[in-house]
Amino acid sequence: MKIRSLLTSPPAPGNPGFVYGFLVVLVLLLISNVHSLLSLPPSYPYDRHGNLVVALMLLFNHLAFYFRWPPRMTAAVRLLAFGWIVFGLFYVLY
Repeated sequence: MKIRSLLTSPPAPGNPGFVYGFLVVLVLLLISNVHSLLSLPPSYPYDRHGNLVVALMLLFNHLAFYFRWPPRMTAAVRLLAFGWIVFGLFYVLY
């Protein structure tokens, strides 16, 4: 499979209830992570951004592989999603 076809192939049709319902769940997860991040005290000794990185990773992948975009936008969103996977795995595992 060529890289161009991987980046620009249209997504498989899915159930709209799942696609939009999961998008709502991911946005709510992102909002709750930002809220909890802002409410942490300055003396919090543990990692602050781990949940936020994972929530963004899930959101970008969902947007890239379940929604239709113009071909150039599809390639850009999928490159962002792949890049965020690499960054997220490095951040979480390191």
